[in-house]
Amino acid sequence: MDARAVRDLARTLAQRTYRPSDLSDLYVVLGQTNALMGSIAFDLGNWQAAATLAKSATTYAELAGHSSLQAWALGLQGTLAFWRREPEQSLAYLSRGLAIAPAGVPRYRLLYIASRAYAVQGNKQAIDDALAEARVDFDARDTRPDELNDSVRGEFTFDDARAAACAAAAWLHIGDGEKAASYAERALSSYASLPEERRPFSPTTGATIDLAAAYLISGNHDAAEEKLEVALSLPQEMRNASLAGRLAKVKAMLDERARGKDGRSKVLSSRIHGWLKDTAAKPDVVDEAL
Repeated sequence: MDARAVRDLARTLAQRTYRPSDLSDLYVVLGQTNALMGSIAFDLGNWQAAATLAKSATTYAELAGHSSLQAWALGLQGTLAFWRREPEQSLAYLSRGLAIAPAGVPRYRLLYIASRAYAVQGNKQAIDDALAEARVDFDARDTRPDELNDSVRGEFTFDDARAAACAAAAWLHIGDGEKAASYAERALSSYASLPEERRPFSPTTGATIDLAAAYLISGNHDAAEEKLEVALSLPQEMRNASLAGRLAKVKAMLDERARGKDGRSKVLSSRIHGWLKDTAAKPDVVDEAL
């Protein structure tokens, strides 16, 4: 049974249920399924649907009194906002989440997402502060277990690899290639330690693209091109909005170099252009790159 079918069944049962404890459990199911569908809609480039589903997830989590799920859904809303280049709106969602998030992973995740919103603002000090604050909640993880992260898992997991990938993207956005590369390499090392069947495709590929971009900033074109092959060889059906947005930013960097008569950058940019043109999931940043 897929997420939509589970959601629809839970909604039908909720309409027939009057016992508060049962209703609360159904609201949790509705919150989780809407959150998952919102995340999928984002990957598919349907940001309007993603925003609607994330908002519904937040509402159901609040009705259930499930603060961890509510914080997770607010984090998704914050993620959607910074991808839309609305960092202030993103930080507003994240502030709401931090106000109710339990200590440990729920706060840890929100602070890493906040680092990306601060990056869109260009606020280096705020990035540093958010990552430093996150380390406090990192230390609390063992004594403050979280049901979503530890038991439900899957998309709700926010582990060391995802945290490092998030930080890499933040530093990359403001042009700090050294820090971005360090965090991206840390993320990829963590993913590599997992059994192959458990490695999350999109985060792993996204961190690889970010590492390539960090290498470009540092002037290492050969290493960047090698890393980009991972993404450029993907079939069309595996090209989601997150990967497309990252590659569009790499293309912009290459185009800047190509204007300086860098022939290799021009060739690589052309390959990315073809990749993006054949990608169905296209966020606004991709349309601008084309």
